[in-house]
Amino acid sequence: MKKKVVISCSIFLILSTFYLIGCGSSSDSKSDEGSLTSHHEALVSAEWVKKLIDGENPDTYSGNGYVIVFTSWYPRWETNEISTTGAGLSFATEGHIPGAIFLDTYSVETGPTSEYGDGYESPSHSYVKTLPGLQAFFASMGITKNKTVVVYANDDISMMTAGRIAWALLYAGVSDVRILNGSYKAWTDAGYTVETGPTSWTPADSFGESSGRPELIATTEDVQKVIDGTDTDSIIVDDREYVEFTGESNSYYWWFEEYGRIPTAKWIGDWVDIVSEDHQSFISFEDAAYNWQQDGFTSDKKMYFYCGGGARSAMYTFYAYAMGWPAANYEGGWFLWSTNDENEIETGIPE
Repeated sequence: MKKKVVISCSIFLILSTFYLIGCGSSSDSKSDEGSLTSHHEALVSAEWVKKLIDGENPDTYSGNGYVIVFTSWYPRWETNEISTTGAGLSFATEGHIPGAIFLDTYSVETGPTSEYGDGYESPSHSYVKTLPGLQAFFASMGITKNKTVVVYANDDISMMTAGRIAWALLYAGVSDVRILNGSYKAWTDAGYTVETGPTSWTPADSFGESSGRPELIATTEDVQKVIDGTDTDSIIVDDREYVEFTGESNSYYWWFEEYGRIPTAKWIGDWVDIVSEDHQSFISFEDAAYNWQQDGFTSDKKMYFYCGGGARSAMYTFYAYAMGWPAANYEGGWFLWSTNDENEIETGIPE
Protein backbone atom coordinates (compact mmCIF):
# COMPACT_ATOMS: atom_id res chain seq x y z
CA MET A 1 0.00 0.00 0.00
CA LYS A 2 1.10 3.53 -0.61
CA LYS A 3 2.31 5.33 2.50
CA LYS A 4 1.09 8.89 2.89
CA VAL A 5 2.76 11.43 5.15
CA VAL A 6 0.49 14.39 5.94
CA ILE A 7 2.11 17.58 7.16
CA SER A 8 -0.19 20.32 8.43
CA CYS A 9 0.45 23.96 9.16
CA SER A 10 -1.36 27.22 9.83
CA ILE A 11 -3.04 29.30 7.16
CA PHE A 12 -0.60 32.07 7.99
CA LEU A 13 2.30 29.88 6.98
CA ILE A 14 0.50 28.89 3.80
CA LEU A 15 0.15 32.50 2.74
CA SER A 16 3.64 33.41 3.88
CA THR A 17 5.22 30.61 1.90
CA PHE A 18 3.21 31.44 -1.19
CA TYR A 19 4.03 35.12 -1.25
CA LEU A 20 7.67 34.83 -0.33
CA ILE A 21 8.53 32.64 -3.29
CA GLY A 22 10.24 34.69 -5.96
CA CYS A 23 9.90 37.96 -4.05
CA GLY A 24 12.73 40.40 -3.63
CA SER A 25 14.62 41.45 -6.70
CA SER A 26 16.43 44.54 -5.49
CA SER A 27 19.47 45.00 -7.69
CA ASP A 28 21.69 46.07 -4.81
CA SER A 29 21.13 42.80 -2.95
CA LYS A 30 21.59 40.36 -5.84
CA SER A 31 24.73 38.29 -5.96
CA ASP A 32 26.90 38.12 -9.06
CA GLU A 33 26.19 34.79 -10.73
CA GLY A 34 28.12 35.53 -13.91
CA SER A 35 30.62 32.76 -13.28
CA LEU A 36 27.79 30.21 -13.13
CA THR A 37 26.16 31.23 -16.39
CA SER A 38 28.29 28.97 -18.54
CA HIS A 39 25.65 28.58 -21.28
CA HIS A 40 24.18 32.07 -21.41
CA GLU A 41 24.39 31.86 -25.20
CA ALA A 42 21.51 29.36 -25.13
CA LEU A 43 19.04 32.26 -25.12
CA VAL A 44 19.22 34.34 -28.29
CA SER A 45 17.49 37.45 -29.59
CA ALA A 46 15.53 37.91 -32.80
CA GLU A 47 18.42 40.04 -34.06
CA TRP A 48 20.83 37.13 -33.47
CA VAL A 49 18.57 34.77 -35.44
CA LYS A 50 18.26 37.32 -38.26
CA LYS A 51 22.05 37.52 -38.53
CA LEU A 52 22.21 33.72 -38.56
CA ILE A 53 19.76 33.52 -41.46
CA ASP A 54 21.56 36.31 -43.32
CA GLY A 55 24.87 34.45 -43.09
CA GLU A 56 26.52 37.04 -40.86
CA ASN A 57 27.92 34.46 -38.39
CA PRO A 58 26.66 36.02 -35.16
CA ASP A 59 28.70 35.76 -31.96
CA THR A 60 28.93 32.21 -30.50
CA TYR A 61 27.70 30.53 -33.71
CA SER A 62 29.90 27.55 -34.55
CA GLY A 63 29.43 27.73 -38.30
CA ASN A 64 28.40 24.07 -38.58
CA GLY A 65 25.01 24.73 -40.10
CA TYR A 66 21.70 25.38 -38.40
CA VAL A 67 18.08 24.32 -38.17
CA ILE A 68 15.27 26.57 -36.95
CA VAL A 69 12.39 24.69 -35.31
CA PHE A 70 8.91 26.09 -34.72
CA THR A 71 7.26 23.86 -32.14
CA SER A 72 3.71 23.55 -30.87
CA TRP A 73 1.70 21.25 -28.60
CA TYR A 74 -1.65 22.48 -29.86
CA PRO A 75 -2.53 20.40 -32.94
CA ARG A 76 -2.32 16.98 -31.30
CA TRP A 77 -3.76 18.22 -28.01
CA GLU A 78 -6.75 19.64 -29.86
CA THR A 79 -7.38 17.07 -32.61
CA ASN A 80 -4.84 14.28 -32.12
CA GLU A 81 -3.40 15.05 -35.54
CA ILE A 82 0.37 15.21 -36.07
CA SER A 83 1.90 17.27 -38.86
CA THR A 84 5.49 17.32 -40.04
CA THR A 85 4.82 20.12 -42.53
CA GLY A 86 2.71 22.58 -40.53
CA ALA A 87 -0.01 22.45 -43.18
CA GLY A 88 -3.29 23.95 -42.04
CA LEU A 89 -1.71 25.36 -38.88
CA SER A 90 -0.77 28.89 -37.88
CA PHE A 91 2.78 27.96 -38.88
CA ALA A 92 1.65 27.87 -42.52
CA THR A 93 -1.26 30.30 -42.54
CA GLU A 94 0.02 33.10 -40.29
CA GLY A 95 3.71 32.71 -40.99
CA HIS A 96 7.00 31.56 -39.54
CA ILE A 97 10.64 32.56 -39.48
CA PRO A 98 12.09 31.95 -42.96
CA GLY A 99 13.45 28.44 -43.32
CA ALA A 100 11.88 27.14 -40.09
CA ILE A 101 10.45 23.63 -39.94
CA PHE A 102 7.50 22.47 -37.83
CA LEU A 103 7.61 20.05 -34.88
CA ASP A 104 4.77 18.80 -32.70
CA THR A 105 5.98 18.56 -29.08
CA TYR A 106 4.36 15.15 -28.55
CA SER A 107 6.53 13.72 -31.31
CA VAL A 108 9.53 13.46 -28.97
CA GLU A 109 7.54 11.24 -26.59
CA THR A 110 7.05 7.48 -26.55
CA GLY A 111 3.29 7.60 -27.19
CA PRO A 112 1.10 6.46 -28.82
CA THR A 113 -1.35 8.45 -26.70
CA SER A 114 -1.02 12.05 -25.57
CA GLU A 115 -3.04 14.52 -23.55
CA TYR A 116 -5.69 14.40 -26.26
CA GLY A 117 -9.03 12.89 -25.23
CA ASP A 118 -8.66 10.68 -22.18
CA GLY A 119 -5.01 11.56 -21.67
CA TYR A 120 -1.94 9.36 -21.39
CA GLU A 121 -2.72 5.72 -20.73
CA SER A 122 0.46 5.23 -18.69
CA PRO A 123 3.48 7.31 -17.56
CA SER A 124 5.60 5.59 -20.19
CA HIS A 125 3.55 7.25 -22.93
CA SER A 126 4.48 10.75 -21.75
CA TYR A 127 8.12 9.74 -21.38
CA VAL A 128 10.71 11.01 -23.85
CA LYS A 129 11.89 8.55 -26.49
CA THR A 130 14.95 6.42 -25.81
CA LEU A 131 18.24 8.10 -26.67
CA PRO A 132 18.75 6.06 -29.88
CA GLY A 133 15.12 6.63 -30.86
CA LEU A 134 15.35 10.34 -30.15
CA GLN A 135 18.56 10.71 -32.11
CA ALA A 136 17.10 8.85 -35.09
CA PHE A 137 13.97 11.01 -34.94
CA PHE A 138 15.95 14.25 -34.92
CA ALA A 139 18.08 12.98 -37.80
CA SER A 140 14.86 12.45 -39.77
CA MET A 141 14.24 16.17 -39.31
CA GLY A 142 17.69 17.07 -40.59
CA ILE A 143 19.13 17.71 -37.13
CA THR A 144 22.59 16.37 -36.33
CA LYS A 145 24.63 16.59 -33.16
CA ASN A 146 26.92 19.32 -34.52
CA LYS A 147 24.32 21.69 -35.92
CA THR A 148 23.01 24.77 -34.15
CA VAL A 149 19.31 24.35 -33.44
CA VAL A 150 17.13 27.38 -32.64
CA VAL A 151 13.75 26.57 -31.08
CA TYR A 152 10.80 28.91 -30.80
CA ALA A 153 7.04 28.78 -30.24
CA ASN A 154 4.05 31.07 -30.69
CA ASP A 155 1.42 30.35 -28.06
CA ASP A 156 0.38 31.38 -24.55
CA ILE A 157 3.00 29.10 -22.95
CA SER A 158 5.80 29.66 -25.45
CA MET A 159 8.74 29.28 -23.06
CA MET A 160 7.41 25.98 -21.73
CA THR A 161 6.66 24.73 -25.24
CA ALA A 162 10.11 25.65 -26.54
CA GLY A 163 11.79 24.51 -23.32
CA ARG A 164 10.41 20.98 -23.62
CA ILE A 165 11.93 20.56 -27.08
CA ALA A 166 15.18 22.39 -26.29
CA TRP A 167 15.76 20.06 -23.34
CA ALA A 168 15.05 16.99 -25.52
CA LEU A 169 17.58 18.21 -28.07
CA LEU A 170 20.22 18.68 -25.38
CA TYR A 171 19.43 15.27 -23.91
CA ALA A 172 19.82 13.68 -27.35
CA GLY A 173 23.30 15.17 -27.64
CA VAL A 174 22.87 18.21 -29.88
CA SER A 175 25.86 20.33 -28.94
CA ASP A 176 24.38 23.78 -29.60
CA VAL A 177 20.74 24.37 -28.69
CA ARG A 178 19.21 27.85 -28.51
CA ILE A 179 15.79 29.25 -27.58
CA LEU A 180 14.55 32.44 -29.21
CA ASN A 181 13.97 34.63 -26.16
CA GLY A 182 10.89 36.68 -26.92
CA SER A 183 9.43 33.94 -29.10
CA TYR A 184 7.87 34.58 -32.50
CA LYS A 185 6.50 37.87 -31.15
CA ALA A 186 10.05 39.24 -30.90
CA TRP A 187 10.60 38.38 -34.56
CA THR A 188 7.44 40.06 -35.81
CA ASP A 189 7.82 43.03 -33.46
CA ALA A 190 11.23 43.65 -35.04
CA GLY A 191 9.53 43.85 -38.44
CA TYR A 192 11.50 40.96 -39.90
CA THR A 193 10.25 39.06 -42.94
CA VAL A 194 8.05 36.01 -42.41
CA GLU A 195 7.28 33.04 -44.63
CA THR A 196 3.92 31.35 -45.08
CA GLY A 197 3.02 27.91 -46.30
CA PRO A 198 4.06 24.42 -45.17
CA THR A 199 7.61 23.13 -45.21
CA SER A 200 9.13 19.67 -45.28
CA TRP A 201 11.93 17.96 -43.41
CA THR A 202 15.20 17.17 -45.18
CA PRO A 203 16.57 14.07 -43.40
CA ALA A 204 20.24 13.84 -42.47
CA ASP A 205 22.22 10.70 -43.21
CA SER A 206 22.68 10.22 -39.46
CA PHE A 207 22.52 12.11 -36.21
CA GLY A 208 26.20 11.42 -35.61
CA GLU A 209 27.78 9.16 -33.04
CA SER A 210 26.84 10.41 -29.61
CA SER A 211 26.08 9.02 -26.16
CA GLY A 212 23.78 11.98 -25.56
CA ARG A 213 23.59 13.73 -22.22
CA PRO A 214 22.09 11.15 -19.84
CA GLU A 215 23.04 13.41 -16.94
CA LEU A 216 20.13 15.67 -17.94
CA ILE A 217 17.53 13.04 -17.01
CA ALA A 218 16.78 11.74 -13.52
CA THR A 219 15.34 8.30 -12.82
CA THR A 220 13.10 7.13 -10.00
CA GLU A 221 16.16 5.42 -8.54
CA ASP A 222 18.00 8.75 -8.54
CA VAL A 223 15.10 10.43 -6.76
CA GLN A 224 14.83 7.63 -4.21
CA LYS A 225 18.50 8.02 -3.30
CA VAL A 226 17.87 11.64 -2.36
CA ILE A 227 14.89 10.65 -0.22
CA ASP A 228 16.73 7.91 1.68
CA GLY A 229 19.81 10.08 2.17
CA THR A 230 22.30 8.08 0.14
CA ASP A 231 22.65 11.02 -2.26
CA THR A 232 23.37 14.23 -0.35
CA ASP A 233 24.68 16.09 -3.38
CA SER A 234 21.29 16.43 -5.08
CA ILE A 235 17.90 17.90 -4.23
CA ILE A 236 14.36 17.21 -5.45
CA VAL A 237 12.74 20.36 -6.82
CA ASP A 238 9.00 20.74 -7.40
CA ASP A 239 8.10 23.26 -10.12
CA ARG A 240 4.34 22.77 -10.20
CA GLU A 241 1.70 25.17 -8.86
CA TYR A 242 1.85 25.62 -5.10
CA VAL A 243 -1.55 23.95 -4.68
CA GLU A 244 -0.16 20.92 -6.47
CA PHE A 245 2.86 20.92 -4.17
CA THR A 246 0.66 20.93 -1.05
CA GLY A 247 -1.77 18.35 -2.42
CA GLU A 248 -4.78 20.65 -2.68
CA SER A 249 -5.04 20.24 -6.44
CA ASN A 250 -3.88 18.02 -9.26
CA SER A 251 -4.07 20.87 -11.77
CA TYR A 252 -5.47 19.81 -15.15
CA TYR A 253 -4.27 16.17 -15.07
CA TRP A 254 -7.59 14.43 -15.64
CA TRP A 255 -6.02 11.06 -16.47
CA PHE A 256 -4.75 10.36 -12.94
CA GLU A 257 -6.03 11.48 -9.55
CA GLU A 258 -3.14 11.41 -7.08
CA TYR A 259 -2.46 14.49 -4.96
CA GLY A 260 0.67 15.57 -3.12
CA ARG A 261 4.41 15.72 -3.70
CA ILE A 262 7.54 13.61 -3.65
CA PRO A 263 9.04 13.38 -0.12
CA THR A 264 11.79 15.93 0.72
CA ALA A 265 10.93 18.01 -2.36
CA LYS A 266 11.32 21.77 -2.12
CA TRP A 267 9.09 24.15 -4.05
CA ILE A 268 10.85 26.56 -6.40
CA GLY A 269 7.81 28.14 -7.99
CA ASP A 270 5.64 27.30 -10.96
CA TRP A 271 6.91 27.75 -14.51
CA VAL A 272 5.48 31.28 -14.67
CA ASP A 273 8.00 32.38 -12.05
CA ILE A 274 10.91 32.25 -14.51
CA VAL A 275 9.16 33.82 -17.49
CA SER A 276 7.85 37.25 -18.44
CA GLU A 277 4.24 38.22 -17.86
CA ASP A 278 3.31 37.40 -21.46
CA HIS A 279 5.19 34.04 -21.24
CA GLN A 280 7.26 34.83 -24.34
CA SER A 281 10.64 35.38 -22.62
CA PHE A 282 12.66 34.11 -19.68
CA ILE A 283 13.53 36.42 -16.79
CA SER A 284 17.19 37.32 -16.44
CA PHE A 285 19.65 34.76 -15.11
CA GLU A 286 20.56 37.23 -12.36
CA ASP A 287 16.98 37.53 -11.16
CA ALA A 288 16.45 33.75 -11.23
CA ALA A 289 19.69 33.06 -9.33
CA TYR A 290 18.79 35.65 -6.70
CA ASN A 291 15.28 34.25 -6.22
CA TRP A 292 16.53 30.66 -6.02
CA GLN A 293 19.20 31.56 -3.49
CA GLN A 294 16.66 33.46 -1.38
CA ASP A 295 14.60 30.28 -1.25
CA GLY A 296 17.55 28.16 -0.15
CA PHE A 297 18.68 26.64 -3.45
CA THR A 298 22.39 26.58 -4.22
CA SER A 299 24.41 25.73 -7.30
CA ASP A 300 26.46 23.12 -5.44
CA LYS A 301 23.57 20.63 -5.38
CA LYS A 302 22.20 19.02 -8.52
CA MET A 303 18.53 19.89 -8.97
CA TYR A 304 16.13 17.09 -9.90
CA PHE A 305 13.20 19.06 -11.33
CA TYR A 306 9.78 17.45 -11.59
CA CYS A 307 6.29 18.55 -12.55
CA GLY A 308 3.18 16.59 -13.52
CA GLY A 309 4.71 14.81 -16.47
CA GLY A 310 7.84 16.46 -17.79
CA ALA A 311 7.15 19.69 -19.72
CA ARG A 312 7.56 22.29 -16.98
CA SER A 313 10.50 20.42 -15.48
CA ALA A 314 12.17 20.15 -18.91
CA MET A 315 11.91 23.92 -19.26
CA TYR A 316 13.40 24.44 -15.79
CA THR A 317 16.21 21.97 -16.53
CA PHE A 318 17.09 23.76 -19.75
CA TYR A 319 17.08 27.11 -17.97
CA ALA A 320 19.29 25.80 -15.17
CA TYR A 321 21.65 24.44 -17.82
CA ALA A 322 21.79 27.89 -19.38
CA MET A 323 22.52 29.39 -15.94
CA GLY A 324 25.28 26.88 -15.29
CA TRP A 325 23.49 25.15 -12.38
CA PRO A 326 23.60 21.32 -12.44
CA ALA A 327 20.14 19.90 -13.10
CA ALA A 328 18.19 16.98 -14.49
CA ASN A 329 14.58 16.43 -15.51
CA TYR A 330 12.68 13.72 -13.62
CA GLU A 331 10.85 12.68 -16.76
CA GLY A 332 7.41 11.24 -15.98
CA GLY A 333 7.27 13.43 -12.88
CA TRP A 334 4.39 13.23 -10.45
CA PHE A 335 2.44 10.94 -12.81
CA LEU A 336 5.24 8.37 -12.75
CA TRP A 337 5.95 8.69 -9.03
CA SER A 338 2.43 8.84 -7.61
CA THR A 339 0.93 6.00 -9.63
CA ASN A 340 3.41 3.52 -8.14
CA ASP A 341 1.81 2.30 -4.90
CA GLU A 342 5.23 1.55 -3.41
CA ASN A 343 6.24 5.20 -3.40
CA GLU A 344 5.60 7.46 -0.43
CA ILE A 345 3.98 10.84 -0.88
CA GLU A 346 3.65 13.96 1.23
CA THR A 347 0.88 16.53 1.48
CA GLY A 348 0.37 19.77 3.35
CA ILE A 349 2.79 22.57 4.12
CA PRO A 350 6.35 21.54 5.03
CA GLU A 351 7.33 22.57 8.55
